[in-house]
Amino acid sequence: MKILSGRFKNQSVSMSRKFAYRPTTSIARKSLFDALKSLKNKNFLDLYAGSGMIGFEASSRGADNVTFIEMNKQHMIQIRKSAESIPYSNFNFLVRDSLRFLKKCDKYDIIFADPPYGIGDLTLLIDLACKKLNPGGIFVLECSKNESLAGYYKSGKFGDTQLLYWKV
Repeated sequence: MKILSGRFKNQSVSMSRKFAYRPTTSIARKSLFDALKSLKNKNFLDLYAGSGMIGFEASSRGADNVTFIEMNKQHMIQIRKSAESIPYSNFNFLVRDSLRFLKKCDKYDIIFADPPYGIGDLTLLIDLACKKLNPGGIFVLECSKNESLAGYYKSGKFGDTQLLYWKV
């Protein structure tokens, strides 16, 4: 996959075909970052990072720093390897459970979460993430179009996927 826009536009990010993650499609990524607008001076958190593509796109579009949280060690090894080819020094890589991390982490300006579909209590994830946003911050959840959730101010559908947005 390639970074769509910004200073690292067209930079390839390697994906392992043996992993079972579901990278965010390019059309959904474009919609997401068009909605977020400028990332300058923003701290970006990529939960359930999988391939890391969302965090790499955020770095390309000007985020001050990007933190990847991924529980699968092999996925994180691949993310770190991909990051070596991107001339950006403000990446943070943590092999952690996303919900546990949210309970103890600092606040962020933008939090993006793409948990495995059918993971369980998405309302807990939403609640924890929104509490960890700086004033004016945005939480974006990528989930199945079949999820019925409340409280978001914006949504977008892309095939079987939807992006839901909360703002504090």
